[in-house]
Formats: sequence, C-alpha cells, structure tokens
Amino acid sequence: MADRKPHLLVNGVGSREDFQSRSRGRNPKIALQDRYQHGTALAQQYSSVLTRHQAHQAGALAPITAETGVYVEIVGFSGVELPLDRLDNKDFHLRSCTKIDDQEIAVVFIPESRRNAFLAKVSRYLDENSPKSGLPLNQTLIDSIAEIKLADLRSFWTDAQELFPESADQPMWWELWLKKRATDLSAREVAEQLAERLDAELSNTSLSFFDSFVILIKATVEQLESAPELIANLEELRRAKQTPNAFISMAAKGQHEWASELADRIRLDENTTTAITVLDTGINYHHPLLSQVTTQQLAQAWEPSWPLYDDYQPTYPLAPYNDHGSRQAGLAALGELDKSLLDTHEIWLTYRVESGRILPPAGDNDPELYGAITVGTAAKLEIDNPEFSRVFSLAVTSPADSISGQPSSWSAEIDQFAFGLEDDLQRLFVISAGNNQALYATVDYWDQVHLADIEDPAQAWNALTVGAYTEKTINDDPSFAGWAPFAKSGDVAPASRSSVNWGWKKQAPYKPDVVAEGGNRLLSSDGTEVSDADVVSLLTTSGRASGQLFETTKDTSAACALVSRQAALLMAEYPGYWPETIRGLIVHSAEWTPRMWKRFDLLQKGQPPSNAAKTMLRSVGHGVPSLERARYSANHALTLIVQDTLQPFSKPSAKVSDNPKLNEMKLYQLPWPFEELRKLPPELNIKLRVTLSYFIEPNPGRRGYRQRYSYQSHGLRFKVANPGQPLRNFRAAINKIANDTVEDYQGVEGDKSGWLFGTNLKTYGSLHSDTWTGSAADLADMHTLAVYPVGGWWKYRAGEERWRNHVRFSLVVSIDVPDSEVDIYSEVESLIQTRVQVET
Repeated sequence: MADRKPHLLVNGVGSREDFQSRSRGRNPKIALQDRYQHGTALAQQYSSVLTRHQAHQAGALAPITAETGVYVEIVGFSGVELPLDRLDNKDFHLRSCTKIDDQEIAVVFIPESRRNAFLAKVSRYLDENSPKSGLPLNQTLIDSIAEIKLADLRSFWTDAQELFPESADQPMWWELWLKKRATDLSAREVAEQLAERLDAELSNTSLSFFDSFVILIKATVEQLESAPELIANLEELRRAKQTPNAFISMAAKGQHEWASELADRIRLDENTTTAITVLDTGINYHHPLLSQVTTQQLAQAWEPSWPLYDDYQPTYPLAPYNDHGSRQAGLAALGELDKSLLDTHEIWLTYRVESGRILPPAGDNDPELYGAITVGTAAKLEIDNPEFSRVFSLAVTSPADSISGQPSSWSAEIDQFAFGLEDDLQRLFVISAGNNQALYATVDYWDQVHLADIEDPAQAWNALTVGAYTEKTINDDPSFAGWAPFAKSGDVAPASRSSVNWGWKKQAPYKPDVVAEGGNRLLSSDGTEVSDADVVSLLTTSGRASGQLFETTKDTSAACALVSRQAALLMAEYPGYWPETIRGLIVHSAEWTPRMWKRFDLLQKGQPPSNAAKTMLRSVGHGVPSLERARYSANHALTLIVQDTLQPFSKPSAKVSDNPKLNEMKLYQLPWPFEELRKLPPELNIKLRVTLSYFIEPNPGRRGYRQRYSYQSHGLRFKVANPGQPLRNFRAAINKIANDTVEDYQGVEGDKSGWLFGTNLKTYGSLHSDTWTGSAADLADMHTLAVYPVGGWWKYRAGEERWRNHVRFSLVVSIDVPDSEVDIYSEVESLIQTRVQVET
C-alpha cells in the first residue's frame, strides 16, 4: 500500500438516546396436560421424594451449612424448555440445568422451611384457575414437569454423561462448584470442612466468579455421595481438566551462521512497552535469536520450582525437553523464520516477548483448575512489568470434557480476566483452536475439520480464536517424491478444528474468528498415507542455545503465534487503541481466500445462504487477516475507529423485585466522503464493512444459559441505515421509544440487500462483522449507524447491581473503493479536523 495512512479515530461523534427494543421476546406456551392425572402424579412423586430424603437423614452426618433442605431433580417433557425463573425464587433455588437428548433436567435445592411449597402449588394447580387466562394456576410450571425425583450425585454432573466415573471406588479429581452464600461460612470454609468430613484431598487452587466458587477435590464417587446432604450450596460437578503435554517434535533445519547473521539485523525498540506473552512450556532466552527480544527477567513459571524452560541435554536424552514455547516465541517475534533469514534488511521490532510457563517439565500438572494456572501465571508477569500492554498468546488446549462449545472453568476464567471488572484492566487473549492429530488419508480434509471440535479454552467469548489455513503446496523434498499436498492452496489446513459440530451451538459464538498459516500435509502417491513433512511446515526457532537452532512447527499453534504477532504490531502502532479494538481490527481485516469463496458457493447450492454462512464462519471464521489492511488506511481505503461506552441497563423502579430494563443506545452520523462518492461511476462496486467488538462478563454456571442464567452479562448489536432510509425511520426501526414518536411508521424503509451475512444470520458471541457491497450513490446514504444493547444476566440480577455498569465497545467502519486514484481519506480527515476546530 503505497499511501499508508493511520486509521482515523472519531470518538465523540455518537449521541445518546433512551432505548427500548422493538423485538419481542418469545414466551413459549407449555402444552396442557391432563390436569387431575398429571397433578396427582407429581404430588405423589414429590411426597415419595420427601419420604426417601427423611430416611437418608436418619443416619447422616451433621450438616456443614446453616441452611438445610432437599435437592430434587426436575425432569422436563421432551422438547419443552423448563421455566427456569419459576424454579429459582424463595421456594426453589436452581443449581444447574442440563440437557440429555431433548429433555431438560434441573437440579433444585428446596430449603427445609419451604419443603411444602411445591405441594401447595400443585394443590392450587388442581383446584384453581387464573382469572386472566382461565388456565390452571401454576400451569406453566407444573405442565412443563414430566417427573420429579430425589437428586443423587449424578444429578449434579454437568459434563457429558459418558464421562461420569464408571467405578465408584476410584479416586479422581472433581471440579466442585459451590454457590456463594451470605452465611457464617465462606465457600472456601465449606469446601475445607467437606473435604475433612469425606476424608478427601482438597487442592489449594480455586476460582471465584460473581456468584460461584470452584474448588478441586480428589475423592471417589462413594465419598462424594453424601455431599448433597452436608451442604446446601452445591451447584454442580465437573471433571477436572487434564491438559496434554505431548507436543510434536520435528527435525532441525538451521545453521549457526544463519542465526548470527539474522541476529545482527534485528533492532529492538528499547523503549517499547508492548509485549507478546507466550503462555506455554517456557522460552529459552539464551537462544541467539530469542535473546534479542526476551530475557530471564521477562520469564515466570506457575510453580516457582519449575525451570523457566527445558534445557536440551544431549548426554541425557531421556531428560525432560519440550521446546513448544520456544517455537511459539520464534514465530511470534519474527514471523515465518525462513522469510526473515532470506531478507537482507534490518528488522525493527516494536515489542518484546514474555514467557509464562504453565506446563510442568515432566508429566502432567496436578489437575488443578487450569484457568487459575493460566491467569495466575499471567498475573505474575503483570506484577513484574505493570506498564506493559500485552497480547496473551495461548496455544495450549485440551479436548473438551463436556458438550463441546460450552463454557468451562478454564474458558470462563479467561473471559473474566479479559473483561477486567475487578481491576478495570481489559486484556487481549489469542488462543489456538487446537489440532486434529488423527488425520485419515482416505477422508476429505474438509470433512475431517468439521468432525474435529475446537478445543478448550478456545470457546472463550472474549478471546481471538485462531484456526489454520495453508498456502504451502510446494514439495521439493526428494525423500517425498511423488507425494502431493493434502490441502489445496488457500483452503483450511487439514489439522485445523471447527465449531461446525459443537454440541452446544444455540448460544455459542462462531469460532474460529480468523485463520492463519498453519502448514499442510503431504499425501502419498497411492493415497493411503498422510505425512507432516518439514517441506509444508513453518520454520521457527528451537529450544536450544547451541547445535540445532531451528525447528519446524505447524497447525493452529503456529497460526496462533502469527496472529499474536499481528496484534502486538497493532498495539505498538496505536497505543491508544483498546484490546477490544485490536481484536476488532484483526477480524475486520480478514477475508476469505478465493478457495474459501468457492467453498461458500458450493455450500449455497445445497442449503440456504444463512446455513452456508454459518458453516463457513464455524470452519474458517472471517478468513485470513491482512496485517497491512489492519495496520493502515489508504487514500481509497478508509478505516474509521470509534471507541465508546454505554450503560446497557437501568432500573427505573426502586422495588427490589423489579428487573432492570434496557437503557440506552448510541447513534452515530459519521463523517462521510460525500463529494468523492458523487464523482464515482454508478457501476463501480464499493465495499462497506462494519465490525463491533466488546467484552462480556461471564456467568459460567450451567443453569440453562437463558435470560438471567445466560453466559454473557450483556450483548450489543449494530445497525446501519439502508440506502433511501430517512433518519427518523431508521431510529424507529431500532428503538421502540423513537417508534412511538413516528405516527406513520409502517416498517423498515430502504433497500436492505447487499450485506454478506445480513439479518437472517443469527448473531452470537461478542464480536460481530459484516460487509456490504453496492454503488457509491447508495453508500452515500449509509453514514448513520446505531449500537444498542440486548439482554444478558446483568439485566436479571438486580441484587448484584451489575446493571449500574457502563461497558466499552469498539466500532470499526471501513470504505473500500476499487479505484486507487480516488481520495476519500483526505475528505474525511478534513471533516474530522473541521469538527475538532469547531468544538475547540
């Protein structure tokens, strides 16, 4: 890009408006049951539950918590959503909600003082009608329940059912989720007393969310079976995460002379405060290339007893040695190393590399909560250098132990750390999607990517999740004569993973967000064997300070490191940009390759366009990011950045029982290049792209992920005015308050076509991007945008007063004109300067 120009920051152009959504929430009707038969059956089942509970209590130990009661399992009818808000009140305390096949199962704690409340509801259901609807009282609740049972230990299990321990006497580590309660004992004290009573081992590591406390306990099923009788705040049980430590190792390709020559050309900005923090196996800061960007002072390990990296010992070949972190650091610092080696120019680096060791030198971590290890190690580095702006790069993943795509304690802890509510410090995480190591030569790689689910914690909403694609199709290795590239150029990399077949897609974000080079595989001439040859991998640094200095690497780990480098370059280029903005810019710059567009075209021939778009977004995200486009504007390619805040919710009533309401929206009339657009020929296609990026506070407890139990604290959406749509109609189409002031409003006006994804594609996650293509005349009408809130758990938790919070968001808007002679940049820059002068 010959005319590189900085992006234009246009803060302060938005106007605030009171907001009320025009969309109506669904209120699904619950089918009527045979009133007498159904109500009587449930009453009998509940009476049996109380009788069995009373029998258990006869020989039970004294309870630990002050409140006592009974846990019950409420099973919904097939295909019917349980009314969770009616199962979480003064009579019932909802602990978890899972789904097996198409039936929802809720675990509810009923306090001793309210044990007869359910029978009273059934009695009113049998005898009284609602004066409003004429239906039985409590019909929505009672007619949604197929069965009520006494809860047992398996009832609290929210991971995949097949993962529940088969052996009742085999010790294992469990994630114990406890409800935070205003009692005389803290959740930690409850856990300690529980471990003592059960003669179980308690880990020192724990996680704390806004209303949940998560600890690790080592016990058998037999030991834990009495836990529900001892504590009133048990929410759920999950399997503790085990993270694999076995990484690929490949042959060396380097020579010391190459490293020395490249090291002489590296120039580090000594004043930089930007860092890429590689959370992995540690980095060998003595490596002649890595020593240019990192030092021992920039390294930490989770356990102080661990070495900061594994040192290769040729005389002790069985000594622990895993250089995955050093390989990641080489790509993060210098990109693909062969390109840097063949270059002859000075290489200026505007960022450092930090090392956070989160994997042990041998064996596996004790199954402590991996989120605590990841975030705890990151926090150590923040304490060492609090002035740094960081990109946290994480290429360590674990197979999902539960329904793939669901939040885990690991992904939720990353989301919480990135949101930064406690310390008002937002953070950017770049996470690899995970690799498929079991590739089959006889199965199409596109299908294999779909069958390989993205791994934990890459489902984190606030993270930038990176999959892999490849351009590496050249095979000049004589030892692989006759072998062909497995994946075609510009296509998804064979070992990448997707969210196409996630078990939890109803609210899960589209992942990966982007893809980057991850190398290819070679297919034997007879089509029976797949090889991860060096010739189609990426060159990087090894973990040795002498001897074999270069190594190869591949797959989503490599892609993660490359995108982390792009993020650091953007942070250094624009120090005033928020982490949300950096994430938004990378996605905003991404495009599908020609090969990906062919995939999309083929998908559209066999299914609706929205389904085809979902498949692409869950396979390759928004495509391959362009560092050049993310970093710079040009005369004919303009990017505007808005960084702003709004308060999603307000509480107009002082009543404790009243929920907060949607509060405000922001309306933007952006500086627009009207004069230059008028000069363009009508047949010229122009692109407008809009990306909205924000972070959410997580709610990781598995209580249905609906309404007050939703995972996200809030959601935001954007709308752009249609060509030919008056401002008052645009406002009324979004905001019911504005709608009420437009007497002749008959619906949305203007042409809604031209968008790649459009309104038919459901919006998930906390990062939304779409592209419009059309004429200059139509684009001239599209200078007005709105950002408005949608629901989240903050809206339903008035007691925590999260509704008072303001939230940040970044809006990235770009115009691309295919004629490079056109100068839209100067016109908009002049408009911004004029506005600033007037305001001054």
